[in-house]
Amino acid sequence: MSEARKSWYPVSATRHENAKAPRRMMLFVVTIFVLACVAALAFTLITHPGEPDEASPTPATEQVQ
Repeated sequence: MSEARKSWYPVSATRHENAKAPRRMMLFVVTIFVLACVAALAFTLITHPGEPDEASPTPATEQVQ
């Protein structure tokens, strides 16, 4: 009976340890995704700041004039 118990214990321990793996992996993936979205938003706001002012004409309006 001790042999059956030895062969059963590692399988049970492995299942218990692996039960938390999908949750940790999903948390890792979601964290990386959120960080990537924040970085993309920051990059967009830095490269395209706000709406253009009425006083500064765009290249299209300069050609019309």
